[in-house]
Amino acid sequence: MGIGFNLVKSVEEWMMRNGAHYTFLATEKSNVASTNLFTTKCNYINFASLVIFVQPVLSTSTSSSSSSRNLSSHDHQDNIKIEKLHIEQAISLYNNRLRSKDMYATDIDSILKEKLSLGTWVSYFKEEDKEWLINNNGDDHDHDDFVTKTPSSWVVFSVWNSCEAYKIDHIRNKQSISHPLKFFHATLSHAKEKILPCLKMPILSCSSSSSSGGGGGGSIGNPFGFLFLYGLYGEGERLGELMKSVLRFASRLAENVKHCKVIMTELGVSDPLIEHVPQEPSISCIQDLWYLKKMNGVAAADRDRDIDIDIDIDDDDDDDELMMNMGQIGNVFVDPRDF
Repeated sequence: MGIGFNLVKSVEEWMMRNGAHYTFLATEKSNVASTNLFTTKCNYINFASLVIFVQPVLSTSTSSSSSSRNLSSHDHQDNIKIEKLHIEQAISLYNNRLRSKDMYATDIDSILKEKLSLGTWVSYFKEEDKEWLINNNGDDHDHDDFVTKTPSSWVVFSVWNSCEAYKIDHIRNKQSISHPLKFFHATLSHAKEKILPCLKMPILSCSSSSSSGGGGGGSIGNPFGFLFLYGLYGEGERLGELMKSVLRFASRLAENVKHCKVIMTELGVSDPLIEHVPQEPSISCIQDLWYLKKMNGVAAADRDRDIDIDIDIDDDDDDDELMMNMGQIGNVFVDPRDF
């Protein structure tokens, strides 16, 4: 009926009125109707392919002291240590290691200082404990020296609390709500049927009740949120073991976050770390496609700038052509603010 097309064009017109030079969007690869709309009718270019990994939070019975330990800066688990970095250390480490990515956020400091960012941690093997991780006082620390001293195998990651931004609340008494809300309720019910099986969560009736602790955690009838792992980067030969420790740590962290039901992360298809994500039955994958479109005929900035591209209108047309014809990129920093 052309509803999707008119909606996209309306959003684009609003963006142009507000000075946008480029528009980016994302959709699941399996959504054929959307991919056809964006590429065939709206002239978008598919410039990146990524994979979203989804793992339900499996609640475990823990004591209050254990819960406190999960949120501390050190995690002593098997032969692996997980240590929290100070923000300035995290900024230095990311700028030192992640700038080589095809797309990287130039305002990484702003992201890490957002209140929704719970922190940045490093995972490494205890036998390779290094001074840069022990002397973690954050005073007059030499950050340049800090990033040069790394174990042979290590992983850095940050956690974003999306539970505060995305909460699906069930409207319990749908008999008394107005027609527009009934439509919204039906939309959420339809989304539930598509999303929860992917997350390997049970689909419960919207009218069914469940206790606050356990069983019905995946029901659309309860508030639903997730933690997003971003800034994932690793080096070394033993990344598989470290990635398992990262997901275990994140799952325990999620138990202390209200309404958190899922751990999610997203990696580009050519990100070296993607092959080290554990292949476990509890983890689901969603193929994600990113699209790009130039607006207003404005020349582009270099392609490695922040996703909120700061464009100089006097840039050469050659730069613009480079960006629009750069082909597929697959090793990108996923900005948690855009997820």
